[in-house]
Amino acid sequence: MSRPTGGRRPEPTPWATGLTVTALVAALAAALDIILTTALATSFGWLAVPANVLIGAGTAPSLWLMRRMPFWRWIGCGVGLGLVLAWLGLLIHVIFGAPAG
Repeated sequence: MSRPTGGRRPEPTPWATGLTVTALVAALAAALDIILTTALATSFGWLAVPANVLIGAGTAPSLWLMRRMPFWRWIGCGVGLGLVLAWLGLLIHVIFGAPAG
C-alpha cells in the first residue's frame, strides 16, 4: 500500500545519518539499561530481571508505532537494538562473570 506523494518523487533514505543516530541511541539505551540493572541487582538481587522485562514490555508499543515515521524509526531501532545488546551483555556477564563470594 503506497502513500500518495502529490506528484513529488519520494526523498532518498538518509542511511548515513540514520545509522549514526541508531548507533548513538543504541549505545545510550544499552548503557542506561545496564546501569539500571546493575544497580537493581546490587541492591535487590533478582529484581533486575522483572525490571528489564517491564522496560522491554513498556517500550515495545512505542517502538512499534515509531517504525513507520521517517525520522523516529531510526530512534526506535536504536532503542530496540540497545535493549537487545544490554540483555545479551548482561546474560554473558551472568554466565561468564566472576563467581560470587
